[in-house]
Amino acid sequence: MKICDLTQFYSPLSGGVKRYVHEKIAYIDKHSPDDEHVLIVPGPKTEVTTNARSRIYSIHSPLLSRTSRYRALLNLRAIEEILERERPDIIESSDPYQIGWKAIAIGRSLKIPVVGFYHSHFPEAYLRGSAKFLGRRGTHRAMKLTRAYVRKLYNRFEATLVPSENLAGVLSEWGVCNVRTVRLGVNTDIFKPLPDDRKTTRASLGISYMDRIICHDQEFWARENSPEALAEAIEGASARKLSILGECAARAAERRYSWPRVFEELFCIYRETCAKYRHS
Repeated sequence: MKICDLTQFYSPLSGGVKRYVHEKIAYIDKHSPDDEHVLIVPGPKTEVTTNARSRIYSIHSPLLSRTSRYRALLNLRAIEEILERERPDIIESSDPYQIGWKAIAIGRSLKIPVVGFYHSHFPEAYLRGSAKFLGRRGTHRAMKLTRAYVRKLYNRFEATLVPSENLAGVLSEWGVCNVRTVRLGVNTDIFKPLPDDRKTTRASLGISYMDRIICHDQEFWARENSPEALAEAIEGASARKLSILGECAARAAERRYSWPRVFEELFCIYRETCAKYRHS
């Protein structure tokens, strides 16, 4: 199976989407000898990098931010030419804007199934910042239009991949009918309970053995921004020792969230989608 990832959320300074696609490339290289991977991203110049069974196509694109180094992939014809040449078995778009619409159009033209990955809840992120300017009525109207846009775009994909059950529920409530939950992974070669360096870590942070550490979930806090929510989280976490939290999390990560396990499940979704598309 040849898989193509298409995104403009790609920066040399890294980011969640870049980590995701490069972990997928590594998985194919190490664990999936029958598969190939193609990645299409914006870049400072047009070029292709080939490594074993993967190819990364960089398309010259204007810079959006000198800080984050993200670029706007506007050369849609170049995307089409690459896909016509590569003819992947499935296309995954990580973009809710012009790239997503182009991926759908090319997929229909070439008879290739296209799935969308809803990496971030962009409507809420945008409207949270503009709510004070739009007012209550304007914000409500803008959210209604945004929900309609999300529903219109993502129902055109063969499947919409979502990284959390909560977000999957939100999209389903909005009327997106093809949602599939895909857990994102953890590099268990780095995040693991061994070697046991708790004493060294605590000493470097100036934390005694009896102290507790609260891990802050930024995404959750942005969504549930209230002192009560933080207080409840602190009260619940304070009842358990850091060592137990760390060991349990590491074991859970190894069992459920290692990247190979994530991609085993994801590739099953790919194959199901391809089979359903061929028989539709």
